[in-house]
Amino acid sequence: MARESSEHSHAPRVCAHCGGRLRRDNTNTLCDPCSRSAHTVELLAPVLPLDFWAEPEMRQALADHDLGKVSQLYRARTPIRRQHMVAELVGFSQAHISRIERGLCEIRLDTVLRFVQGLRIPPHLVDPIGAPYLDGSTAPELATTVPTHAGHEVGDNMRRRSVLKGLTGAAALVGFSLAGDEEEEALASDDFGRVGEAHAAQLEDAPKHLYNLDYRYGGDTLCDQAAAQLRRANKLLNRGQYSEQVGRRLQVATGELGICAGWLAFDAGRQDQARYCYTEALAAARMANDPNLEVHALANMSMQAVALDRPREGLHMAQAAQRVAEKISTPTMDSLLAMREARAWAKLNDGPAARRAMVRARDSFERRSADEEKPVWIAFFDEVELAGNEGMCELDTGRANKAASFLELARGKQREGMVRNKSLYTVRLAFATLARRDVTRAIEIGEEALGMVVNEVTSTRTLNELRAFRRQLAQVSTSTAARSFMARFDSTVVA
Repeated sequence: MARESSEHSHAPRVCAHCGGRLRRDNTNTLCDPCSRSAHTVELLAPVLPLDFWAEPEMRQALADHDLGKVSQLYRARTPIRRQHMVAELVGFSQAHISRIERGLCEIRLDTVLRFVQGLRIPPHLVDPIGAPYLDGSTAPELATTVPTHAGHEVGDNMRRRSVLKGLTGAAALVGFSLAGDEEEEALASDDFGRVGEAHAAQLEDAPKHLYNLDYRYGGDTLCDQAAAQLRRANKLLNRGQYSEQVGRRLQVATGELGICAGWLAFDAGRQDQARYCYTEALAAARMANDPNLEVHALANMSMQAVALDRPREGLHMAQAAQRVAEKISTPTMDSLLAMREARAWAKLNDGPAARRAMVRARDSFERRSADEEKPVWIAFFDEVELAGNEGMCELDTGRANKAASFLELARGKQREGMVRNKSLYTVRLAFATLARRDVTRAIEIGEEALGMVVNEVTSTRTLNELRAFRRQLAQVSTSTAARSFMARFDSTVVA
């Protein structure tokens, strides 16, 4: 025992804040510079190997949701030695952590989520049931309250199953804040200190998780959480102390997070918020001289402008994006940007110009290679997405038969996990089918879309398109099937 104790006493000790090695005579948990700093960056949990969490005693505590035991083991085996440090990481008071460790608190879902997020616990060790991301990783689905499209809780006006029960939980588990009143108040008063590569890496990683959740569920439930994370990133950028290299990473990462927050706001129908996020990201891109970020911002602004029936503005944005992209061109990026231009021409009802841009998009797409590097924001753009955009161009230029063929492909061939996109293209296929005057089949497809909107996704954008389909159906048909669909829509969707 004496030998073991001696070996343990000579193990390297590190600063709980910056990770630097502590002097042997320093009995504190912080190094001298961090201790002297009047404005210390909030405490971050150390990144621990999976073996740490998979150790039998810890794993059993996690499986049992015994957070008191988890806290005790964590403090005993990491530089985070004191209860007040755990409290800072998970967002509770030291007194509350003490009560948890003594078994005096009921462990609720939000407490579990705070521990998972704050201590960087691998989510699958807490709840192994998850929804697959495009890269094969998972986001656990845990029971929680889910708002409807109008921001109300589930009730008589919106009969929803529990498919979305894990969305808020999954969002917390993949690494971004569920900022409530306490967190916002603390954030407003924080002065950040030294910021390093780890902070930049955290910001860079956040959009990937947000996009993966968006693909599956839509933006309504995510957009507030993304906005809170963006505010946090801006605080870090504006109040932190960092090197020039770290500063550039922070600036670009904040811009990408801003575009992601803008995208989620766009999908949630919050157009002013989306535009603000995109504009801020565009400014950040130009200040950082980052063409990839600039192209991303312009591409999203083009899509939003077209969706808001400002096609000329959308066209100019798409063309500007293509000019910037000449410096960093890849076949997939060229294809996506040409398709953004095509969508704008189609909305302007210029069929020949739209088809020329579509040909460029298809030609560029065929030139892509398996080893082509793609930024996270382009990962969604595949053969199916290309076909879906071609279908929308054909629909906007009055070629319903061609549109239906493309949109059928876009709906039927979506990758696993792309639930929101599948619901969106199902609505658009219903439009195309109605334009072909096949009312019966259009209603059947509309019923499929309604089921997805009610039970599987929270996307105001998709809901609004389905609402527009309902209005158009009312104008062209008074059949029993049409009246039945409209009655079901009106009884299940909040106005």
